Amino acid sequence: PTSNMSNKVSLRERKLKAIPSDIDKSCNHLDLTENSIQNFSILAKTTLLKRLILDKNGIKNLKGFPEIPSLQTLWLNNNQLSSITGVMDILKKQTPNLTYLSMMKNPLCPEMYFKDGSLDNAYKRYRLLIIYMLPKLKLLDATPVSNNERKRAQEQGENLYVMMKSDAEDDDGREVAVLQKKKFSPPKKPAAYLAKGHVRYHGAQSEGNRFILNNEL
Repeated sequence: PTSNMSNKVSLRERKLKAIPSDIDKSCNHLDLTENSIQNFSILAKTTLLKRLILDKNGIKNLKGFPEIPSLQTLWLNNNQLSSITGVMDILKKQTPNLTYLSMMKNPLCPEMYFKDGSLDNAYKRYRLLIIYMLPKLKLLDATPVSNNERKRAQEQGENLYVMMKSDAEDDDGREVAVLQKKKFSPPKKPAAYLAKGHVRYHGAQSEGNRFILNNEL
């Protein structure tokens, strides 16, 4: 049986290969952590869904992900997502009102920090691309989106997208390499992204986001 309280449904660690067809249409919070979900079409009926957790499902792509305008929070941590542009093309179209997205521990997500603790340029660019495509985001990978990042995303996002799409269209796995190796034109006014502390990923309970306190989520 599902655990249902105040329209919250938890189906964690049920060894599910599909989302139950009898899922409550009024569900606004669905936790599917640690299953094997690959088909998302049934989510089209959850028209009030605001928070969806799909951590640890072995997801390789989001093909067939339905339009869910109500969705505000989406966790896709610790999966096998490899194409940044592929995922973002779908999310931009199907979940345009996302305010919190987390995709840590996926092949598409570059390492956040160098050994000296500085933020990796590839990860900065990864953030700019996602912020450009989902302008309503407030939190990405457990780190708030800054005004500075929004400005840089407007300036650089389109070029980042075009370059990555063209250079990696035949090989999703090359996208992170493109972020790491390509030289991009700097913004007109140099701006540094400052991270407040290191984001740490803890896999035990919903993958590194449990420490986030945000009444809007």
